[in-house]
Parts: sequence; structure tokens; C-alpha cells
Amino acid sequence: MALQLLQIIYWLALSSWFGGVLFVFVAAQIIFRTIDENKPVLPHVLSVNMEGQHGTLLAGTIVGNLLAMVMRIALVCASVLALAIALQWILSQYESSNLVFSMLRSALLLMAAAVTIYDWRIVWPKIWKYRQEFIDHADDPDIANPAKEKFDYYQRESQMLLSILLLLLLGMVIFSGAMMAHQSTILPTITK
Repeated sequence: MALQLLQIIYWLALSSWFGGVLFVFVAAQIIFRTIDENKPVLPHVLSVNMEGQHGTLLAGTIVGNLLAMVMRIALVCASVLALAIALQWILSQYESSNLVFSMLRSALLLMAAAVTIYDWRIVWPKIWKYRQEFIDHADDPDIANPAKEKFDYYQRESQMLLSILLLLLLGMVIFSGAMMAHQSTILPTITK
């Protein structure tokens, strides 16, 4: 019974994290495309040298705010998953094939957490810094252009990290499902 409850909590945390990342991954592309098509102007950024960059700033801000919420959810989910996996290691008797799945799942969780923390603590502060520098010096191309290039670079890096995170979480889903399928075929033979 305790192992079943643990599995439910595990799957809720994993599906929430995976779903949030997948949503932002898909939504970011739609947001950037839609805003680019409509070419909005930000009234608080009054610069003639922005050349259509208002939309990029707006889309980046929207995606950044979505990611900030997903990061908070991801950190909670990663913590719950780490606890669930640790308890599963303690409560379960793993066979050699389940041991491999468990080790892979644990490694994927560690990598997914590392990617999430790196994006949250390293990449996004740089994105916001260069975004603000670009806005503050929009009338001075000598400062604004390098800031915009760095802003774009770190935004692409964050998108790449989001893709990597999505693959890592998908790996967790696959290996967790494989482990569950393997356990369900072994348990009936053990109980006989």
C-alpha cells in the first residue's frame, strides 16, 4: 500500500514537471510567432533605434514569466521526485533489471535538476540583465547592440536547455514506465 501511494506521488510530480516544461516549450514558439506577426510597440520603451525589437522584448518577457512559474513548480517536483525515488530505493527489493532502470531514472533526475537549476540561477539572470541593458541604452547602439546580441544568445541557450530538459524528463517517463511494466510481470510470479 505504501509503495502504491509512493508511485502515485511519483507519477503526479513527474507528469506535472514534464507537462509544465512541454507547455512552455510549445507555448514559447507560439508566443514568439504571434507577437512577431503583430509587431507591437511597448509604450514604456520609447526609442527610434529599436527597429521592431519591441515584439522580441515582449515575447521574451512573457516566456520568461511563464518559465519563472514553471521553475518554481519544477523545483517542488524535483524535490518530491528525489524523495520518492529515495523511498522507493529503500522500500523496494530490486532485481538486476529493475536496478538498471532505477539507476537510469535517478541519473536522469539528477541531470534534469541540474539543467533546471542552471537555467534558473545562471542563464535567466543574464537574460534579464542584458534585456534591461538593451532597453536602458536603446538610443546608444554601441551599448545596445552588444547587449541585444547577448540577450539573444542567452535566450537561445535557455531554449536549448528547455529542449534538453524535455528529453531528460521524457527519459524518466520511459524508464519509469518500463520499470513499472517489468515489476507488474514479476510480482504475479513471486506471489504464487
